[in-house]
Amino acid sequence: MSEKIHVVCTSGRLSCAAQRAWEKVCFYEHIETKPSLLLRAALPVPQRTTGEYRRVGDVSRCMYSDGGYLAKRIMRIEDGKRIDFDIIEQTIRYAGRILLKGGTIEIEAHEDGTSSVHMLTRYVRRGAATLIPHACIAFVVSAMHKIVIRDMQVRLVSVRESASTLVPESCS
Repeated sequence: MSEKIHVVCTSGRLSCAAQRAWEKVCFYEHIETKPSLLLRAALPVPQRTTGEYRRVGDVSRCMYSDGGYLAKRIMRIEDGKRIDFDIIEQTIRYAGRILLKGGTIEIEAHEDGTSSVHMLTRYVRRGAATLIPHACIAFVVSAMHKIVIRDMQVRLVSVRESASTLVPESCS
């Protein structure tokens, strides 16, 4: 029996050019913004990260507050546009029930000089987690995506600029 892969996609608009947004692309493990109360309650908090995530084949491994870890391998990069990764190891709290498979971070340029970031996470529910509605898991994963996008926005803001508002968009 094959496992059903679920997908959560979250997008946000940034008030900068796509190349500048690309320079700030990061994973949840690398954000400087403190995770929200929801995220701290629902997910283990990243503690420290080793490795790289800039070239195909790079592996980034993060230790979490629950004593577990998550390792990501970069599978594909379209410089300035897209990074695809697979989860290759995981022992975080929910690993036996919610198996993370990987994801994508994509930057889209707009004609007006702004850009959008699209974050996608793939996962499989197992055992008791099959009773948890996808919408509940998607809510938490989307909250994680949004904090990464907000962190990118904060790091993009210079002394003279003000942060843009996160504008939800649909993923294509």
